[in-house]
Amino acid sequence: MSVIEKLKRKYNGFEISTKIALAYATFFALLLALINFVMWLGFMTALFAPAERAINYSMVEVASVLENLDDNTSDPFKNKLVAGVVLRVVTDDGKLIVNTDEKYPSIENFNSGIMRDPPIFTDADLKISEFKNALIYCGTMRFEPKDAQGATLYFFRTITSELKTFHRMEKILFGIDAVGLFLALVAGLWLSRKTLTPIKEMNKVAREIVFEKMDGRIPIGSANDELAELAKTLNEMLDRLQGGIDQQKDFVANTSHELGQPATVFLGYVNLLKDGGINDPELLNEAIEVIGKEANNLKNLLENISILSRSDRNRLNFSKEILDIDDIVFDIIRSAKVYVTTHEVKLTRNDPAKIFGNGAAVKQLIRALFENAIKYTPEGGSVKINSVVKGDKVFLSIADSGIGIAPEYRSKIFDRGFRVNKKSAVKGSGLGLAMAKAIADNHKIKISVESELGKGTTFTLEIPIDDGNHETT
Repeated sequence: MSVIEKLKRKYNGFEISTKIALAYATFFALLLALINFVMWLGFMTALFAPAERAINYSMVEVASVLENLDDNTSDPFKNKLVAGVVLRVVTDDGKLIVNTDEKYPSIENFNSGIMRDPPIFTDADLKISEFKNALIYCGTMRFEPKDAQGATLYFFRTITSELKTFHRMEKILFGIDAVGLFLALVAGLWLSRKTLTPIKEMNKVAREIVFEKMDGRIPIGSANDELAELAKTLNEMLDRLQGGIDQQKDFVANTSHELGQPATVFLGYVNLLKDGGINDPELLNEAIEVIGKEANNLKNLLENISILSRSDRNRLNFSKEILDIDDIVFDIIRSAKVYVTTHEVKLTRNDPAKIFGNGAAVKQLIRALFENAIKYTPEGGSVKINSVVKGDKVFLSIADSGIGIAPEYRSKIFDRGFRVNKKSAVKGSGLGLAMAKAIADNHKIKISVESELGKGTTFTLEIPIDDGNHETT
């Protein structure tokens, strides 16, 4: 394993707060390095550039003098050198013939301290020497007259006489950088941990929440930031989960009760028949009728559970064909008038229309809404069915004169297992409307509800008319 891989593995093992602190410190270090480099470059340029310009300007001026040199001139280089520039002229035989500053370091001392690797931004034609506490620039120029001995001209210019101060300043800057980097690391670690504290609280609360105990919620801080929004979102999700779990528990309890009731009835009548009731024609007929009724209820309950289960898994695939909706409505009403003797059942209008769907499923959908209307309408009340074609839709309404639905419950009536009043004498598993909604969604049928407490409820189905583009299956 390479060093880089080991470092990556080590880094991945850190907490998020540590990673943020390291990232912050790294960014700060790079920023400091950039600032220091810019400062160093600017400082060095400020030191070297004036010296370069002074030497180059002096060399140009002296060169012009040499071209027009007059032997009668006592001081030919006067006023030709920039202030601070020292000129020395050495003949080819080593004789010093011009020296504008006798106290300036000798050429030998300069040559002994020449820097082998001068800064990259310096003039390559000039040499730099480190002498004691100073940096000295030097430029050279040849002079070769026709009738005299040649000579070399040395132009010196002190860059800085406070080299120790310069190096001391470098050390101070590095020290400040080290302290700044340490403070950045500490501050980044403190800020990241403080910022991520709500996430740790969320994690702690989430670990404490279990299926059996869903009442825990994540505390929301006073800050209106992204973490507060995340906490709100997670709490809303937990509310929905708890609602779903409560609904599931109710569903299991209601379904168990609904499944247990027929079994109790079956066993009761079986025991009666065993005890001699089979020889009593009246009791036998009663047993057959009740067992048949309970078996039919059990069959409907199992069908509802099957439809809802397939709907949850997106496997609610019905074979569909072109249907006459008016025939389906008529069959439901004709059958209802046979077994519904306690309510007035009336078909006010039944427009003919073609729809595309599964006949058994559509009939089950309408019958579920009809039986729900009968169930929640007191004896002597009425249930009216009206089917009207408008444009490319069939509007099938089932209106009752029952107890109605409170506004706060209307959005929940299609939830499985939901019952407005669980202690009501009205029996049911709470699956009928959920099953109806699943079938409606599969057939692209829209269900709307209008209700008023004490006056009744109207369910309206908005059924698309077949447009002829479907293939029967």
